[in-house]
Formats: sequence, C-alpha cells, structure tokens
Amino acid sequence: MDELLKQLAALQAQIKASQEKAAEETKKYGTMLEETKNSLTGLQTQVDAIDKKMAERHSGDGDQPSLIETLKANDSIARMVKDGSGRASIQLKGAEVARLFERKTTITSAAVGTATTGVLQIDRIPGITQEARQALTVRDLLAARPTAMQVVDFVKVNAAPKIASPQVEASDKAENAVTFTSASEKVRTIATWIPATKQILADFGELAGYLNSALPYYVNLEEELQLLSGDSTGENLNGLITQSSDFSGSLLSPAAGWTKLDVIGRAIQQITVAKEIAPTFVILNPNDYWDIRLTKDGFGRYILGDPQIPVTRPQIFGLDLVPTTSIASGSFLVGSGNAVAAEIRDRMEMTVEISTEHSDYFVKNMVAVRAEKRLALIVKRAASFVNGTFTTSP
Repeated sequence: MDELLKQLAALQAQIKASQEKAAEETKKYGTMLEETKNSLTGLQTQVDAIDKKMAERHSGDGDQPSLIETLKANDSIARMVKDGSGRASIQLKGAEVARLFERKTTITSAAVGTATTGVLQIDRIPGITQEARQALTVRDLLAARPTAMQVVDFVKVNAAPKIASPQVEASDKAENAVTFTSASEKVRTIATWIPATKQILADFGELAGYLNSALPYYVNLEEELQLLSGDSTGENLNGLITQSSDFSGSLLSPAAGWTKLDVIGRAIQQITVAKEIAPTFVILNPNDYWDIRLTKDGFGRYILGDPQIPVTRPQIFGLDLVPTTSIASGSFLVGSGNAVAAEIRDRMEMTVEISTEHSDYFVKNMVAVRAEKRLALIVKRAASFVNGTFTTSP
C-alpha cells in the first residue's frame, strides 16, 4: 500500500506539470499540443490503475487470491471442469487456511433468495457480513511439527533413578535403577463438508468472498476445542485439560481468603513443587480474565496496571494470559508450551477438496466441498499442566 501511495504521488506531480504545460500551450497556440494531450491521457490511465489496486486492497482480501482465482489456478479443478466429472484437491497452508465453505445445507439459488426488481436502483454494499467469530489462540501456544505416520509413539521414564548418596572410600557403590514405558497417540481427523450447486457458485459472485473464510475456520475451531477438552473417546483427541493434574485446593488458605489471582499463583506453585517444566501460559474464559483485569486495591487502583496504558500481550506472574471462550467460564488451565511437555504432530495440513463424485451430484450439477486436517496431540509431561476452577474450596 505504501508503494502504491508513492507511485500515485509521483504520477499526480507529473499530471500537474503536464497540466501547467498544457495551459501555456493553449495560451500560446490556442490549444494544447498532441504530445501533451497523449501524455496526460497516459498518466491518467496509470492513476486509474493504481486507484483500482488500492480499492481492492481496502475491500478486505488485499494480496490474497479470491476463491475464483484459486480455482482457476488449480490444474486438477481445470481438468474436472473440462471433463465434466472427477475430483479436485486444494492444499492450503499458513494464512491461506482461512478459506472456503461452512454450512450443512446445500447452497442453492432458492436458499440464497432473489431480490425484487423495481424502477429505482438500490445502493448495495459489496460482499457478505460474516457472523461473529472468536480468535483461535490455543494452537499458537504449543509447539507443532509434521509427522508422516498415523500413530506417534514416545518413550518416557516410568520409575526414575534414586538420588545419589555419599559413598565410603573403597566400598561398593550403591546401585541405581531406572525403568521406562512407552505411550502412543493416534492421528485424528477433523473435517466438515458442504454441498452446493454449480449454478449458485456461478450466479452469486458475492458468495465467494464469504466462502473464502468460513469452512476451514470451523475446522480450526473444533481443533481448538479438541486440543483443550478432547476426551480421547472415539476419534476425539486426548486434550490438555483431560490429561492435566487437578488443582490442589489445599494450597489455598481458608483463613486468609483468596482471589482468582491467588488461585493462578497457587497452580503455578503446584507445578513448580512437582519439579515439572515451568509454565508459560494461563488459559481462561474472558469473563474471568476481565474479573482479574479489573481487580483493584484498597485505594481503587487497578492491580494489573492503568487502563489507559495499551496492553498488547497481557501477562500474569510472567505467564501469557490467554482469554478464550473455548474454555468454560470459571475454569482455567495453567501449562507449558515447551515441546518437552506437549506438542502437536500434523499429519495433514488444512486441505480443501472439491468433487462431483458424490452420490448423484454429477447428474444434478452439484459439487461437494470438504475441508479437513489430521493431527495428534502428544502430552509427554501431563503434570506440567494444571486445571481447576476459581470456585475451588480448600
């Protein structure tokens, strides 16, 4: 955008100079010279092109290709369109993950609805205003790396060696011992799909802008819920809260009383006393976050700082404070983002596939669009995570 603004300023300066030159020529010859006229026309064409680019940047997608552009650039989709059948696959990475569809009802012309035409034109804002969506933050707290297998196995210490002791000179040294055990986690699949007609995709251009961001978001939302609370039954992940240690209410003092800040501090203490990996984050519901953020001392001063001071990354006791509605109000999780404590293993990144090969979709002019990803959550040091509620009584 900065580069476009620089180019626009330079062109405007040239146009001004050419206009002044045209004024002199008109005064001298009665009309501007053909060369000056052509120069002004060319400069204005360049300005119009830059204005168009800037408008596209402001429309929301910026440098991101639209759904239609993505489809046109995909060879497998081009073959499917040419042959009239088959299947196509699109793999999305990084920022491209925020793409495509989410609905459980076939999108048709009837579902979208039609407007009543009239004599007077209406002013319509382009695009579709999307529904409210929460920020997804849990994955970013954990280490992640790929795997090529469907099961991830790891070895951990079952019974650690005993502490060493002073030894008598020239005597047999005390023997030590250690045992190990193995554990494993299966790669799980998180997916959703949507049917749509070819007609509505072709006739309702604004639909593409909405579909560019929806379906993968809802796959990632389920991933976040699974990372936190998956109960390991069926195809659910074995989540952090499920495997973590319960907060010990005995660390609180009934006589002294306690606040939500005290609960978090004692949870950190519990992990430290267990000699586990130092925690790096606290996950809690926004309701509890604001209760803590608005805590005041006896003089009415905010304990966590002046509200007028911008806070880009809130922290408490040196830990990142992460509010999210993915955890229930009144609950919290204290844990570590260290890969030794837990990590995500990605078997397949977000993939969106489009195909007519479903039931009788080919003869009905319909397509099925599916978004999915495959991953495993490996919690190696479960005691490095503590979960509890702020209403815990000692």
